[in-house]
Amino acid sequence: MKNYINQFKLLLGITCVSALFTGCSDDFLKPDPLSLYEPTVTFNTVDGLNAALASADKALRAYWTNTEACDLMLPLMSEYLFSDLTVASKTDDQLAFCDINERFTPTDGWYNFDQNRLVIFWGETYNGIKYANTVISYINKVEGLDETTRNEFLGRAYFHRAYRYMNLCFQFGDVPFVSKIIESPKQDYKSTKREAIIKRMVQDMEFAVQNVPDQKDMTYIGMINKGACRQLLIKCYLANGDFQKAKEQADILIDQSGYSLMQDEFGTFSNPNPKTWNITNNVIWNLHQGGNKAIAANK
Repeated sequence: MKNYINQFKLLLGITCVSALFTGCSDDFLKPDPLSLYEPTVTFNTVDGLNAALASADKALRAYWTNTEACDLMLPLMSEYLFSDLTVASKTDDQLAFCDINERFTPTDGWYNFDQNRLVIFWGETYNGIKYANTVISYINKVEGLDETTRNEFLGRAYFHRAYRYMNLCFQFGDVPFVSKIIESPKQDYKSTKREAIIKRMVQDMEFAVQNVPDQKDMTYIGMINKGACRQLLIKCYLANGDFQKAKEQADILIDQSGYSLMQDEFGTFSNPNPKTWNITNNVIWNLHQGGNKAIAANK
């Protein structure tokens, strides 16, 4: 046992002397990550641009349906409260979103997620604008990208940005217009007139309609296509007071784009609770059934 103790003391002494002469090294403090996120590297490829657009597509769903734990209110329902579609009818809740002057304030209704989710519209909208601006800012840094593919990416990015700004303009009025990725902290944002933003969106969507392909020429269903771009351009024209241009584009969309207004029942009909809420088969109900969204019969 003494031999083991003596050997341990000797080893400890050698270690201390070695540390005394070599000093402490801080190499272990240097980070050694498995990967690094560098935008100039991530978004200089077609895959990188596709990833940004996929995030923008996904964010569209969150825009209307974003929920967190214990939420009772969806953003979509919150917007309906400002229309003639919905009223807050809870009779056992003193915080029900009925009196807008009382409930819609920075310290109460604006952040009261159980009663409304209007704050989500601001955050999710600029989130989607960020993804769109990522594509717009880095598109010219992708080597070997042919003009047709470049313009398709730009058109889809313009759609996402225009969709968000159209909503912002009609929900909040004049808002900050951000047209590129912010590369450093910024706090001096100033609002841009709504009319100026809408004019810019008209220009962007005219470009998108010219360059984004029709659904029939695309491999996947669910990506932004020419029909979606034309529909948004119609709304931009209406917002800008270009009513004749809006009518012309609507005629093209309905009569020349492979779409049509649905007039007859189609697809699968479901009547989940006939005893409590009986539903008669109708075209509007068919349009909103999940299984009927992407079938060929739905024009």
